[in-house]
Amino acid sequence: MDFDAVILAGGQARRMGGADKPASLVGGRRLVDVALAAVADADRIVVVGPQRDLPADIRTTREDPPFAGPVAALRAGLAALDDLPDDRAVAVLAADLPFLTAAHLVALARARSAAQAPVALAVDDEGRRQYLVGVWRADALRQALAAAGESMRSMIPDEAVELPLPGIADVDTPADLEAARRLAGPAGTLTTALAGMGIASVRTAPPADALGGVLAEPLRAALPFPAFDTAAMDGFAVRGEPPWHLVGTPIRAGHRPGALVADGTAAVIATGAPLPDGADRVVRVEEVAKLPDGSVTPTSQGRDDTRRQGDSWTTGDLLAEAGTTVDAALVGTAHAAGVARISVRGPLRGAAHLRRRGRRDRRRRHRRHRLTPGAGVVGAHRHPCRDRRAPARYRRRRARCRRARPHAGRTRRHHRRDRARHRRSPAGGTRRGRRGHPRRRAPDPPGRLADRRRPPDGGTLLGLGGNPVAALAGAALCAPPLRDALLAAAPAPADEIAVDNAAELAHPTLWRVVPIRPQGAGRWLGAAVTSTAEPGSLIGARGIALLAPQAGGPVRRLI
Repeated sequence: MDFDAVILAGGQARRMGGADKPASLVGGRRLVDVALAAVADADRIVVVGPQRDLPADIRTTREDPPFAGPVAALRAGLAALDDLPDDRAVAVLAADLPFLTAAHLVALARARSAAQAPVALAVDDEGRRQYLVGVWRADALRQALAAAGESMRSMIPDEAVELPLPGIADVDTPADLEAARRLAGPAGTLTTALAGMGIASVRTAPPADALGGVLAEPLRAALPFPAFDTAAMDGFAVRGEPPWHLVGTPIRAGHRPGALVADGTAAVIATGAPLPDGADRVVRVEEVAKLPDGSVTPTSQGRDDTRRQGDSWTTGDLLAEAGTTVDAALVGTAHAAGVARISVRGPLRGAAHLRRRGRRDRRRRHRRHRLTPGAGVVGAHRHPCRDRRAPARYRRRRARCRRARPHAGRTRRHHRRDRARHRRSPAGGTRRGRRGHPRRRAPDPPGRLADRRRPPDGGTLLGLGGNPVAALAGAALCAPPLRDALLAAAPAPADEIAVDNAAELAHPTLWRVVPIRPQGAGRWLGAAVTSTAEPGSLIGARGIALLAPQAGGPVRRLI
């Protein structure tokens, strides 16, 4: 579309403590640069506000007096566009919209043209009309400014059309700015991109076999815990009033004890051992004194160290919500609750599919498998690209296929091209030669990947860098949100940490992944990666962190 644009980049930003909001960084870009990118196709662009570093072809102006409000700023911006035809489209937007794009403005322009309306305004995700995200007809904008008061609301005509546009929320407070930075970062972008992915199917498995997966259904207790009255501490199981005379043998956990049949008797009992029949309670050994006749008496009143049946939970109690990751604690809880099988998705298993095959690549694949569990991925112990000699029956059949091809008068370049076509053809397919003769497709031997453009099991393909450090950084960044999306895991808050030298390591415009080491008192120190070709920079690192450009945001620990 043909249009001009007015960007309002002034204001006092009172709710942000007077900060220069258009200069705030989100995703490595200033908010004013986000607005300029959204109207990059405009014939003329006017930025209203204080002087700032802008491209030479951008016109700048200022309302008089400064900070007189958005209506005054819009009047100044329209005046800077000189004479405009009445039917000229004018985009009006503020410089506090971190996720505004050119597609949003195109949609507004089409909505205005379709309705023959004077203006089309955007509506954000919360249903609020955004007065400073709109496309006007030039004559309607002039008339509205002439009749307007001090607020933008006063200049909106009744014929205005509204268009819901997702993701155009503005930044008004420091909390809004932090939320925008998180969403604009690599982790937030990945989460948004993965939102539409299909969810893995549900399976039932013993808890121990589902380690690393995600609960598809809530975990509920099948048995109470404890299943019977037990001793919470080492001590004495007693009956009746003190003093108590010791009888029988000590009661150990896992053994069925004899009963206490007489009042005034006690038995030594270990932690976790079942309470004998007839016993009233357990008194811990620290609260008991031994008398000269060998009997025992309590040193405190009313002490009861018995863990009664169902103290922790009863049958049917909720133990974990759906979406909870199955870890060692959940496995132990399920066993204690008598749950034999649970409904889960996953765990997410990763296998390296490499284009090159050789000993060096095999070693690198195994090294990556040892590193990926920290990213929430279980290494798959299978080798879809293994290097092994094909069985004799495959070698013989391939030899017959080669003999069946016409080779007369062909160059080495033709042979290379044919071999490339042969590798790219689907398994079991047939290709035609130069003279139209069919070429029989020999089957791939076991262990060879027929189509390298997709995983052999139909899973999700995650592309990583070829260098070890780049591959690890990509896995640490991409694998956790991919796992959460595929397994429908409950969202977890970001692990944000304090890195003392973040400003020194941060890149001016790009996000950076760096190894980190603890400094004590909850603080961390980052290190620069000297080479991505070998993992020497990661020696001694206790984690990997994601740094925003110019350290303009929280530091997120990935693993």
